[in-house]
Amino acid sequence: MVTRRGRERGYSLLEVVFVLAIFGTFILILVQVTSDMTHYERKYTVNFLAHPQAAAVISRLRRDVADTTPPYYPGTYSDGTTLYKQGPKTLIVDILQEGGIKHVVWDFSTKGEVHRISNNVGLVTEWVARGVPEFTVLDYPLENKPDSVRIQAKDEGGALAVDQIFQPRPHT
Repeated sequence: MVTRRGRERGYSLLEVVFVLAIFGTFILILVQVTSDMTHYERKYTVNFLAHPQAAAVISRLRRDVADTTPPYYPGTYSDGTTLYKQGPKTLIVDILQEGGIKHVVWDFSTKGEVHRISNNVGLVTEWVARGVPEFTVLDYPLENKPDSVRIQAKDEGGALAVDQIFQPRPHT
């Protein structure tokens, strides 16, 4: 029979070590997550959590450039009302799909907005991203890959926020 005095002595050494191990694990996880967040904050100056549209633009643009087919970047495209010309604020790609060619125009000319106009066999759709940095399209030929394109974006302060090179993948 355990007396009341036996219970008032406190915690055993095993209980204290177990609790310290649990707290140590939590602190280790917290330090690791903080370190990863700091690394990504330095790597990507755009806060993609606060501005998820910038990440959406990059991922959709990467997919469109990867799927483009020769001629990779036509000089002009007209949707019937607007004539788009290839340049630092416009990227035009042709994507081969079942049933024909899909024409995609990336229009970066409006400050803080990105417009993606897609014409797939007469069906025109437009996707708009708002609250994004100012994007610029540059030609960036690489050795053995002359059709690469470089996408840069600068934030409100003029600092480089996005700098990525996209390449069409070979279609066989």
